[in-house]
Amino acid sequence: MAKTPEQQIMELEAKVTLLEKQKAHLEQQVNFTDKKAIIFDMLIDIAEKEYNIDIRKNSSPEQLSYLKKNKNKP
Repeated sequence: MAKTPEQQIMELEAKVTLLEKQKAHLEQQVNFTDKKAIIFDMLIDIAEKEYNIDIRKNSSPEQLSYLKKNKNKP
């Protein structure tokens, strides 16, 4: 049975509402994840200063290319 234009409009409006809710939820997740990453970076910075150690690996581009080449070798 064919749907009336009014039914189609109602279905599309329901889909739009659902998509808007999903978008808002995903935006909240992104915001939370960004804040979490900032906090982790701050914690690493504090730990590096307190214990005078390097936690992050600062590899040069040459080291990275060397590692990639040797990774594939048995």
